Amino acid sequence: MKSKPYVVIAGVGAGTGAAVARRFAKQYPVALLARSPDFARNLATEIEAEGGTAVSYKVDVADEEDMLRVFGEITEKFGTICAAAIFNASSRPFPKPFLWQAQGDMEYALAITLNGAYHFAKLTLPLLLNATGEALVPTLIYTGATAGVKANAWLQPFAVSKHSLRALVLALAEEFAPQGVHVAHAVIDGVIRMPLTWILKPLSSWHAKLDPNAIANSYWHLHQQPLAHMTTEIALRPFCETW
Repeated sequence: MKSKPYVVIAGVGAGTGAAVARRFAKQYPVALLARSPDFARNLATEIEAEGGTAVSYKVDVADEEDMLRVFGEITEKFGTICAAAIFNASSRPFPKPFLWQAQGDMEYALAITLNGAYHFAKLTLPLLLNATGEALVPTLIYTGATAGVKANAWLQPFAVSKHSLRALVLALAEEFAPQGVHVAHAVIDGVIRMPLTWILKPLSSWHAKLDPNAIANSYWHLHQQPLAHMTTEIALRPFCETW
């Protein structure tokens, strides 16, 4: 029997990752990948309680062998037809004067944001190509950041990793669009509304932060686009963001 299409989401945390998981779980079974498994496990339980299908997997996206292991488990559980794959994993930005930075700062940023994204593409694209005959165009979405298009002082490792991510995604989009896979990059230009950001910026307006549910809806819209109308890059920002 033909397996049902499913969705893989890497980098499932309390903000965008969780919102994307909840949105896509309304339509598909979802595989939730996270380095710290507790939140993803609880989210999977929540989705299951609401009638969806979800399984959480602990994985380090920067570790190729670990990714191979997890995707072996995913295909054994769900099959080989992936409707959509979303890469939301990222290194954290640690502002630091350049001359104070160590080689490890650059290696850390590239390991997660670039190497992880590369491993994810290598493992999901064969599964996405298997879904080209489905009702919706198979979609590979990467969550980027302002740093992918605009570099800032003290954040060189983060900017290099995000610029590299964007280059990878745009090159993948050019190669795989003719093969029927929609690849897109999302520039998230602003603070995302979640518990941590209320601690960091408690006095800012409700509308000054990006709503993760709105981001998830934008990703769903990308997935709904037909072959004749595929957006390669979107930029999402609140009304007050300067750019």
